[in-house]
Amino acid sequence: MFSIVEMVVVLVAAALMTTVAIKEDAAKRRAQVMTAEGQNEAVINSALSDWVTNNYATLTAGGPVAVVANPPTLNDLFTQGNLKQPHAPGPFWGGAYVISMSVGPATCTASNGDCHVTYVMYPSKPLTRGGVPDIVGASQIAQAGGNAFGYSKTQNAGTITGLNGAWTATNPLGNVPAAILATNGPTSDGNSVYIRRDGALTWTGDQNVNHVSLHNVHDLDAEGTVSAANVGATGAVAASGAVAAGTSVTAGTTVTAGTTIGMGSVGWPRTACPAVNAMAGASDGSGLILSCQKLSGVLQWMPVGGQKLWYGYTSILSGAGTYVPNPECPAGGTPGIVVSGQSMYTDPTATINYPTSGTGPWTVYITDGSGAIIDGRAVASTFCSY
Repeated sequence: MFSIVEMVVVLVAAALMTTVAIKEDAAKRRAQVMTAEGQNEAVINSALSDWVTNNYATLTAGGPVAVVANPPTLNDLFTQGNLKQPHAPGPFWGGAYVISMSVGPATCTASNGDCHVTYVMYPSKPLTRGGVPDIVGASQIAQAGGNAFGYSKTQNAGTITGLNGAWTATNPLGNVPAAILATNGPTSDGNSVYIRRDGALTWTGDQNVNHVSLHNVHDLDAEGTVSAANVGATGAVAASGAVAAGTSVTAGTTVTAGTTIGMGSVGWPRTACPAVNAMAGASDGSGLILSCQKLSGVLQWMPVGGQKLWYGYTSILSGAGTYVPNPECPAGGTPGIVVSGQSMYTDPTATINYPTSGTGPWTVYITDGSGAIIDGRAVASTFCSY
């Protein structure tokens, strides 16, 4: 049998244990509430970041703005799809979620693409417990929110400090402990480092797309050289400068150049070519333009003007011999000459001849059937044959 004293001791101990358990359970439940609040604010902050991304061009179009006049409300975030479900307008301890934005720095311009959007989101009231600032609870909320969150402490309460001291910001509530704030900066928007789909920011360096394709491009403008292994176009290809291709440029209609079109030095007369109508420059750098032609069933490079390119005309004014210069034949062409009579005097029964000497240059004569030089006039036409 227990004595009355022993029974009293047991009852008191049981009451104390119950009280401790209740306090521990209450602390545990409050920590869960703080965690849920932090996670809830993190969702709002993430939606706010998405909203800034979607509205970046509009926000930065006017350059620096100290305070954005109409930042989004929680209802805006929901109706525009950034929040997947409606949220309460404020935290469980009262007040409202406040959103503030600015565009800076003060020297930025929309044309330079160096403006950033800075925003903060915070409860309008500090977290309290029994009328006293709850620093521990604010810490739990910030930790559940993530690295974008911070809170003010008892010392230096006018400053919001990010987790692990990663950043600091001015406390929007003043010199008040247990204020909670989420930010994306506070000096950058966190999105400007990416290639934006709305074109609000310009690239600041060369890009390497790692051999992947770009599809459905409307216009492609270049201030310098456009180099490609193969260019295919269903419309016009226009260039004010150089268009360089490793193999071919294919267009459905026309290729238009503001100045000149240069041929690659890849061809040589009478050598094999890839396809009819292909064009190339002679590989000796002479500037002779070649086209791929089908001759006797064989594809081969030939001059655009044909197998004979006519270069000059020399008047033959005397049968005694006239000097005719030879053309400088590019790409290994063979010089040739044709003499056509214009007038002459001879015995009507005699034969008229226009003999030449040399392989270029030449000397052209006018003779009769017996080889005697006679008076007359003729024209010598020179050419290059391939």
